[in-house]
Amino acid sequence: MKKLKRLALLGSILLILIFAIYFLQFLKIKPPEWTPENSLVREIAPVISDQLDTQTLIQAIDFSLKYVAKMDPRSTICLGGDSYTIEQLRLTLIDFKNNLIERGLSPSFFQYLKENYLFYQTPAPEVIFTGYYEAHLNGSVNPSDQFRFPLYRKPDDLVRIELSKFHFFSKYKGLPPTIKGRLIDDKMILPYYSREEIDSRQKLSGKNLEIVWVDDSIDVFFLHIQGSGVITLNTGEKMRVNYAESNGHPYRAIGKLLLDRGILNYENMSMQSIRTYLQNHPDEIESIFSFNPSYVFFRMVEDGPMGSIGVPLTPYRSIALDHRLFPGGALCYIETEIPVTDNENLSFQDIEVKEWKKFSGFVLNQDTGGAIRGPGRIDLFTGHGDRSEWIAGHMKQPGTFYFLIKKQN
Repeated sequence: MKKLKRLALLGSILLILIFAIYFLQFLKIKPPEWTPENSLVREIAPVISDQLDTQTLIQAIDFSLKYVAKMDPRSTICLGGDSYTIEQLRLTLIDFKNNLIERGLSPSFFQYLKENYLFYQTPAPEVIFTGYYEAHLNGSVNPSDQFRFPLYRKPDDLVRIELSKFHFFSKYKGLPPTIKGRLIDDKMILPYYSREEIDSRQKLSGKNLEIVWVDDSIDVFFLHIQGSGVITLNTGEKMRVNYAESNGHPYRAIGKLLLDRGILNYENMSMQSIRTYLQNHPDEIESIFSFNPSYVFFRMVEDGPMGSIGVPLTPYRSIALDHRLFPGGALCYIETEIPVTDNENLSFQDIEVKEWKKFSGFVLNQDTGGAIRGPGRIDLFTGHGDRSEWIAGHMKQPGTFYFLIKKQN
């Protein structure tokens, strides 16, 4: 009898557990739907330090001021649940710059900011910092056996559709504000060609869209991620290219693909380790690249590299954030780590990180990127050259960032 009661009790417990597991499927805490209103919250000012020089910061502020000057001063930006005008953003940048010139990056200046500025931090559970750089490639304006891989300008049949302007937009949650497509002869719009269709099936070949031809498909792929580059032509001339448009397909990281396949692990994951694997497995390059359907089109520029707000980027003073959530041109303060090595010959990129050092300072939100989505992703621009590429390629460090705005009198 006792045995039957014990079995009945165990059976009841088992049924309760099964029900609980089933019921909890409906109670899973979903990640929040990030919006400009909930991606920042007002916080007390952190302990401030800035390890860079004043002049680069002034330069980056001046570029943001040029961007802001083109905007309607009455239009608004959102920092958390608080709304500010573009004019208030402009006055913040001017006040910050004037006090920076007067006081320098000193304890007095930092104290002034704590007393006169509001700080907004993201409530995202984790913030990951990556880096990006201005790439260097070798190319020719004419194709050849050596220079076989094209950079395309924006195609004429690529169109942008502003869904947010349509009456139904507010009725359906989750719709993107804009989509891109391909306009065909009968005025129908289809999804634009994917990376596989463009590179492997040559859908854009013969349309006279090539800006330049490059000698390395891996360099081209990483240029698509970085968004800007300097190309040394076989004539010795230099050509600077910059992001012009994308095909509208979602960005999918090939690093994650290599992680999922067990080829790389998180500890040794870097742009350099990905490049090394691709170089050692050329027969897999096409399929790995096709995993990412997103494709970037370029334009030639005189100055640069240019950020998404149309101003030049400043090394270690310009960042890229999700443009859907955060205001362009605004002032930020960041805290993270950057890699250090004692090897000076970084032209060979597969050099291990000796240590990580703390990095903090003021930056300007002047760019965005296909992989920069949500309030927990931030990209730090590291500049041009082997060292910049090496640092950017290894960064995937935790950190935090704050937006600053001057208190209103």
